[in-house]
Amino acid sequence: MQPDETTPILQGNGLSVFFAILCIVDVFGVFPVVALPKPIIDCGYYGILVIFAVCSIQIYTATLLGKCWNLAEEMEPNMKRKNRYPYSALAELTFGKYLAHFVTFLVDITVFGGGIPNLIVAAKNLELLGLRISEGSFDISFCYWIIILGTVLCPILWLGSPKDMKVICTISALIVTSVYILTSSCLLSTVNADIPQIEAEFSSSNWELWQVMLSAYGIVTFQFDIHPTILTIHMDMTNKGKLPIAIIGGFSVSLIMFGTTALITAWKYGTNSKASLLETLPTSLPLHFAAGLVAIQLCLTSAVSNSALYQHMEDCLNISRAFNHKRCILRTILIIIAIIIAESVPRFDLVMSLIGGSLTGPLVFFFPPLFYIRMIYLHKKYVRKLELESFSNVILMERRSSNLSEDYSSDITDYKGEQKINVGLYQSRKTFREIWNEKLEIVICISIIILSSFATCITTYLNVSSATLSYANLTKPCIYNISNALLYL
Repeated sequence: MQPDETTPILQGNGLSVFFAILCIVDVFGVFPVVALPKPIIDCGYYGILVIFAVCSIQIYTATLLGKCWNLAEEMEPNMKRKNRYPYSALAELTFGKYLAHFVTFLVDITVFGGGIPNLIVAAKNLELLGLRISEGSFDISFCYWIIILGTVLCPILWLGSPKDMKVICTISALIVTSVYILTSSCLLSTVNADIPQIEAEFSSSNWELWQVMLSAYGIVTFQFDIHPTILTIHMDMTNKGKLPIAIIGGFSVSLIMFGTTALITAWKYGTNSKASLLETLPTSLPLHFAAGLVAIQLCLTSAVSNSALYQHMEDCLNISRAFNHKRCILRTILIIIAIIIAESVPRFDLVMSLIGGSLTGPLVFFFPPLFYIRMIYLHKKYVRKLELESFSNVILMERRSSNLSEDYSSDITDYKGEQKINVGLYQSRKTFREIWNEKLEIVICISIIILSSFATCITTYLNVSSATLSYANLTKPCIYNISNALLYL
């Protein structure tokens, strides 16, 4: 039995602006607090430019997706039934089914890849928690914690999707806020004597500034990726016109938390910090709680976000959404693949930059303005068609209501042509400012498309090169160490 696409993904009577903001904060998670300060600080004062430019464009393009969906619902009432795969539905309406299939693949691989850093960071925090609490005696490598977490999450993910997303988003947002408070308190209480020595690891210290900024661009894009989810939130909002307020509110909350931790980190540590802020901080009770909450939040986010991906794959394979052995087998295989990938990458920040720059970038910066430009063109054709149909219906009714002579019929035809011209002139005079704003938006959209295409290509090349250097130099992936350990058994 195929799923009914009219079933809301977010259960309830509709999302208020407040709950929409909580959903957005939940999607961003704890990464802006614990993992974003380092790459931005490495950029120096240019980091402010990176975070401002990338987040401003992300807010703008997320708003464009909402506008596209409003226009799509006006043109195609059946769009309201396609709420399970809204991004792909927009792609199909604007450019056809082939692009829709590509967008679906890109969204799925991005969601799946986005769970890899979650798994790695959660495992690292559990390793950190064990070492700090036991003063070094409970030494289980995060490589093994990845396997343990995957095993624990496996039966949970068999159960399907959460029944009440409002409750889960609220809990997750509270955890993010708690991590922010605990991390800030740890930073403020740190003195120079407490700052631990940072172990040597592969770093970007020998990079040019533009390389560091491009890497930061990919990480920021990954961590503030809301676009695959924003249409679902948009459709479930009670007042859809307030979507821009929710987007700005969600970004503002996460950016305030990031900004505070980044400023304190720059003041206390400068560039002398690890990719994860919690690994840099000295041992303390608040740090223990923060590390545990980070692991919980990342696992919770992975379970929620990956559930939609699993359901989509089950739909493609005609697997029933009722609990069955086929679902368990498919989800177990996907979790095993995720564990293998997590064990095979050298650094989680490299994965974030690669996914953000290569996969998330097109979904965030390329497709939304492209869809919007196309949607404006299609909407103009739709309005023009409605006007002609409306006028034709009026003429047809007049002809049926009276016995028209040939001369009068000819006059009506001339009158019809004149009315087309008059309607066009009237609309031009009436919407001159709107037309100007529309042209300005098109110029902005084209600029974003060109710049994002260039940034995606360069960032992909840079991240692939960084991965090669990481494998060849200091940082070895977990699977390398585990393989060596098995050889000596």
